[in-house]
Amino acid sequence: MKTYVSLGIGDLFFLDSILTKEEKESISELYWACRFGYVMKKLMENNPSYPNLTNQYIIDDEVGKKAMESLDPIAVPFWHFRPDFQRNFEVGLKLFGLEEDWDNQNLQTIDAPSMFFDETRPFTESSFVKNRKKNDEDYILVHYPTSTRPRQDIAVITEEDIKFVNELSQETGYKVIVISDHEVNPALDNVEILINPDIVEVKDLAANCNYYAGCDSFCSILSSKHLSKENIFIKLSPNFTGWNSWLYRAFLPHSPEEVRQFYKPYIGR
Repeated sequence: MKTYVSLGIGDLFFLDSILTKEEKESISELYWACRFGYVMKKLMENNPSYPNLTNQYIIDDEVGKKAMESLDPIAVPFWHFRPDFQRNFEVGLKLFGLEEDWDNQNLQTIDAPSMFFDETRPFTESSFVKNRKKNDEDYILVHYPTSTRPRQDIAVITEEDIKFVNELSQETGYKVIVISDHEVNPALDNVEILINPDIVEVKDLAANCNYYAGCDSFCSILSSKHLSKENIFIKLSPNFTGWNSWLYRAFLPHSPEEVRQFYKPYIGR
């Protein structure tokens, strides 16, 4: 069925892990009503867990920005037309030309926020982990905060954080792979630095890593789908607003108690 969805990259990895097999198989076309739809489209291509997905559609960035100006000027840099906000949804339907499909019940929507808070929805599996391009290399994945993110809720990676990662690398003998969207020079003895790598490569790096250390990002969410709690080190933002079920459930299959153990104000044990 035609399916309308609006979310971020980390949200996609979360959503995918709580959708049922039947829900995944029900999707024949995806309409990405969000700024990074072009990224999601690439991530979802040739995913065997969505066997009936044949087409994906996105909104041009400039078109999305212009349409968002009249709804919420503050949100223009990260525009989105969520189905749980009626005015936004109507704009999204119009941009895709889906009004008739919606009226005729030929379109389903994914209300991601409601699903994220729905504690009756258990972890099923991550199709991105299940269908990853396997890598036999052992490594610690480090993700630096995005430099252009239009929000102030991301942590800063410090020298002390990097010192712990270097000690972990020495302890395990594993190389550190650093992902960043800007030039960085961490004091790591055994390191490979990737600046703006392809999103599919990033996805596979997160789906195969032995350890994850870094900011709260889509990499941390995907890594949590296959790593034990002892192998995850996520640094929360100094502007952290508190625990809630959405935050806990983003890191399923880990329990809230386990999330509190690896989601801390520093990277370390």
